[in-house]
Amino acid sequence: MIKKNWTTLCRVLVLAAASLCSAHALAQGFPNKPVKIIVPYPAGGPVDGVARGYAERLSKVWNQPVIIDNRGGANEVIAADMVAKAPADGYTMLWGADASFSTNQFLFKKLPYNPLTDLVPVTRVTFVNMGLIVDGSLPVNNLKEFVALVKANPGKYNYGSAGAGSPTHIHFDAFLRQQGLAMTHIAYKGIAPAVQDMLGGQVQAMMAGVTAATPHLASGKMKILAINGNKRAKLIPNVPTLAEAGYPNAETYFFIGLAVPKGTPKRVIDEIASANRKVMADPAFVEKTLDPYAFEPLSETPEQFSRFLTNDRKQSEKKVREAGARLDS
Repeated sequence: MIKKNWTTLCRVLVLAAASLCSAHALAQGFPNKPVKIIVPYPAGGPVDGVARGYAERLSKVWNQPVIIDNRGGANEVIAADMVAKAPADGYTMLWGADASFSTNQFLFKKLPYNPLTDLVPVTRVTFVNMGLIVDGSLPVNNLKEFVALVKANPGKYNYGSAGAGSPTHIHFDAFLRQQGLAMTHIAYKGIAPAVQDMLGGQVQAMMAGVTAATPHLASGKMKILAINGNKRAKLIPNVPTLAEAGYPNAETYFFIGLAVPKGTPKRVIDEIASANRKVMADPAFVEKTLDPYAFEPLSETPEQFSRFLTNDRKQSEKKVREAGARLDS
């Protein structure tokens, strides 16, 4: 009896040791094959451009190919669901933004993935400078003048967004509510058509990534009155932050973060976060890839990113509800 129990115990210990060694080998050897980053946007835009530069630099850190796979559509749902259902080994990562992690759960009655449980936050990669952009012919030169003009003409002016429920919608809506302003929202399928309509005079304002306006600043066709964040962007150093412009309580932001499927080993998650810190610490990468788009480098730990998301989801729920945004019936 004692011999039988001893034999059973030995087998259990051997299996446990084998399991630990396997997990350790997985983590220690990660990555030992190509890694895929799923980008929820089509090729060619700023988010994709930064992702491709990031993948190039990350592949040098790991000495393994890092491949970009564009899976746009459905407000990031397609890409997020694809990653949520991928093998939990760290070789498929999501290059997600606000929608994937926070707002979709409040915009849709039902999602094919659960952003709270199916995706594990790894690190927030970058903070995107969003600017309050206006038609160049609008008779304002700073944010206070813009607020005064809109307040004196309630309902007269339109603002465009990249779509209902997008950061360009809910953050602008929140700013208007905070200031007691009334403007008409026009939702577009992406920011590019909103830019074209601003150039054509159909919309007078928008809150978007500053590169939507930078090609039109020199001609005076557009103006950027202020940007989010706690410091000015290198790309447009003469544009003040919202706080500098007199609106320190305005909350407008857009971020990109990496996530992996639930069940991914903690050591693999920590390795990805560590590799991200190495990428963001490279001045050449920041100058070449982030600065041209006015993106700011971040290198949060998984725990820091999780804490950020806890607050972000509370803010998103409030802003989506107040904006009345829905992406399903």
